[in-house]
Amino acid sequence: MTMKINGVDNTRPVTGATPVTVSRIKTADNDAAQTQSGKREVAVSDSARTMADLESRVMRSSGVDLAKVEAVRLALERGDYQVDAGKIADQLMRLDWELGKASGRVK
Repeated sequence: MTMKINGVDNTRPVTGATPVTVSRIKTADNDAAQTQSGKREVAVSDSARTMADLESRVMRSSGVDLAKVEAVRLALERGDYQVDAGKIADQLMRLDWELGKASGRVK
């Protein structure tokens, strides 16, 4: 599912692997930071690698817990699926409060 928000097209995936070329930056250690090809070397931390891996996994994921969907489907078929109306109401109230807080409607 894709959507546009305020004219922004959200159909393209976001990736963290965009190459960057540094040019015309003068620093005291500029010569030491550049290789012979004129490109700068960048060290990537383990945390950054982990985040990139997680981002990649999320992009490949459907975001749906298929085991839970199957369990609910089976419970519906058996007729023993129980709806907790109080829990649903509590979550709706919480969502409304959070949206109101984010919009400035609730302080």
